[in-house]
Amino acid sequence: MFDLLRELGIKSFSFRAITDNAQVAETVKQCGVDRIDLSGCHVDYDDPASQERVIETYRAAGVKITGIGVVQLKDDEAFNRRYFEFARRAGCDVVSCSFQPDGYESTLRITERLCDEYGMRAPIHNHGGAHWLGNATILDYLFRNTQPTIGLCLDTAWCLHAGEDPVKWTERFADRLYGIHFKDFVFDRKGKVTDVVIGEGALDLPALLKAFAAAPFNGSAVIEYEGEDAVDAIPRCVAAIRRLI
Repeated sequence: MFDLLRELGIKSFSFRAITDNAQVAETVKQCGVDRIDLSGCHVDYDDPASQERVIETYRAAGVKITGIGVVQLKDDEAFNRRYFEFARRAGCDVVSCSFQPDGYESTLRITERLCDEYGMRAPIHNHGGAHWLGNATILDYLFRNTQPTIGLCLDTAWCLHAGEDPVKWTERFADRLYGIHFKDFVFDRKGKVTDVVIGEGALDLPALLKAFAAAPFNGSAVIEYEGEDAVDAIPRCVAAIRRLI
């Protein structure tokens, strides 16, 4: 059973302004957690030597890499393989992804083969109402036409942005939920979004945590905060979730 109290982590994109991985690891620990989902701003997928240094930096700091992404997959097996190679070296099995509609079927077939080869899962990240993978209809269609290794990396704030309900998504896609980005937005009258501490915006955090606890989850569960005050805000996000667990 997944223990969110202990296994909660942080999306490294939250700390994209910090380029030194040792400092990122230390900041993660200062937030009261010891897990991270690595974004491309903190790893070079074309440089295996630097990748080993990144992995060792987090290992030495006692910070576990639980996933990577969001990576942009293509209809190109060699290009996509780089991500799976890194994930294997990093000791995680979640490669959150996105891809363009052109050639998507071939891209998914390649991804399924790589998941099988590497023992990975590739959850699709929803990215708001303006993105073609941001609504439940297309996700349901894709899940019905792919192997179980293709799932959902639920970004709760972007789900809200699409006018959908992350609580219902957690219930509906429970068997395909392999990643979650706990994130919250407030919306102004024109629909412009602002990141806020989770539970202080449009997200029904108690209901989400209840649905999440009922799901058979075993993946990468992280807080993501894209505002400029992330170092100050994320510890409050951690506290907000733990207070309700």
